[in-house]
Amino acid sequence: YVKLEKFNIGGSVKDRIAKYMILQAEKSGKLDKNKIVIEPTSGNTGIGLALVCRIKGYNLILVMPETMTMERRKILNAFGAKIVLSNGSKGMDGAEDLARKIVNKNPEKYFMPNQFSNEANVLAHYETTAQEIWNDTKGKITHFVAGIGTTGTLMGVSKRLKEHNPEIKIIGVQPKIGSKIQGLKNLSTQYIPAIWNKNLVNEIKEVSLKEAEETSRLLALKESLFLGPSSGAIFHIALKVANKLDNGVIVTIAPDGGEKYLSTELCDPILCLKCVKKHKINCAYNNLILEIDRELQ
Repeated sequence: YVKLEKFNIGGSVKDRIAKYMILQAEKSGKLDKNKIVIEPTSGNTGIGLALVCRIKGYNLILVMPETMTMERRKILNAFGAKIVLSNGSKGMDGAEDLARKIVNKNPEKYFMPNQFSNEANVLAHYETTAQEIWNDTKGKITHFVAGIGTTGTLMGVSKRLKEHNPEIKIIGVQPKIGSKIQGLKNLSTQYIPAIWNKNLVNEIKEVSLKEAEETSRLLALKESLFLGPSSGAIFHIALKVANKLDNGVIVTIAPDGGEKYLSTELCDPILCLKCVKKHKINCAYNNLILEIDRELQ
């Protein structure tokens, strides 16, 4: 089974934590109308925060790597968020560093939710995502597979599910070293989020960007699910887990849809055609493949 988080109002799993972090900050007195909300993000948390901040009336600054897609930037601009770009080669670590630098210059001016250390990130999934999964599977879930990014989804869901049944296997998915998959991080080469608890995860599996993108293409072509590369990475591992089981109930999280990746290699027509040909998928693309083959000869 897959939980399609693209159907949240902002299009991703991060809508959940954006709401929780802002509401918790207001409740604790850390956030009021005199402060500007600032957050490092790869895009999805930023979109969630942009939605919540528009509704609540807060100004928002988002620090994101310059490598993030133009689709994400345009969505954020549409919601009135200010974008500050960080060094792309440093990934999300660079965005975190720059956001902290901005806040440290004038700490009274800003409120940074800091999704990587904010317990509201975990709580959002503990109270909502995990319980939804438990209820929808009628408690029959045996394996949960999710990506490793801020680790909030993994931590919150794992904590709640293991309270219900300690035997449920929790599997985290991270990029192989050298692969950059938007929304995911490798814990051995990047900052480890403060909310991370290794005791809540049974296994960590690695995926290359190529494997993630090809799986995403196959999901679109075979299952009519147009999803982002992090979803492809998670599915890639979930399928491997399924192939080793005689029986069980596997649930995965698909963090977002493919719409924010139209300008990336994920949606490159030639690569999509190669995928169709490689996996012998019968669709209208076949005629295009023949035409391209003739041109290449």
